[in-house]
Amino acid sequence: MESSPLFIVGSPRSGTTFLCSVLNAHPLIQLTNECRIFALLKDTLDVGSNRPDLLSSACCDCFSDFSRRTLGAWVERFYREELEISAPIWGDKHPSYADPTVLSGRTGSIERLPRSGSCLRLIRELLPQARFIHIHRDPRHVANSLLHKQWIGSIEDGIRVWEQYVGEIIEFFEEIPADLALTLSYRTVIEDPVTTAASIGQLLDLADASPISDFLLSQRRAPTPFSDPVTDIADLYVVPGAPAGGDKLLALAGTTATHLGYAAA
Repeated sequence: MESSPLFIVGSPRSGTTFLCSVLNAHPLIQLTNECRIFALLKDTLDVGSNRPDLLSSACCDCFSDFSRRTLGAWVERFYREELEISAPIWGDKHPSYADPTVLSGRTGSIERLPRSGSCLRLIRELLPQARFIHIHRDPRHVANSLLHKQWIGSIEDGIRVWEQYVGEIIEFFEEIPADLALTLSYRTVIEDPVTTAASIGQLLDLADASPISDFLLSQRRAPTPFSDPVTDIADLYVVPGAPAGGDKLLALAGTTATHLGYAAA
């Protein structure tokens, strides 16, 4: 089987960590949990390489062109040689690859954060054969979870975070070939292991996707503890009802929520 890069994206608190563990149950797949290397590369190419105190302005364009031609192979060598990843399907799970403000960070309200652009197009540029899986979750549940974690200042900010990430992913997926992208709902992953495994198997050209469905079924009986930031394991296996004021929150998520099938009652 040929080398096949794979990246899991989604808004925070949407099940990306869980899906990473699900995929790693398959012997042909090895994904890192937030290696974040493309965030570093984006910062280097978009910010660092344009600082004349770090790189001569005469070399800037040459450095950028050379980097974009060669860094894809360099990333795979890093995974193979330093991280000792041997599976043909390799890559990373990192929600912030889809964050359009990835280089500015988030503190408190998100209203005025500069939009640096996400890492998604850089990943595709450096690794044109890369595949992507987007796992999405009801924005109301995501916003409540973000607020519970105290990662945002208000539930409305949580909705806006969800919309920024997911809107970026939807737009990116519309730009790339359909056979390189898969969108999964959190609810389907939890409630329909067979359909989930079949969809992933088709995306990744897996002759046998049963290790994925077997793992999902086993997790329903005996969940595996996950490392930080996912420590509330019960939250992974319960699809809660809509929170109070849910319709207003869903309206705030706008057409992005509608696009994924989330509709007010």
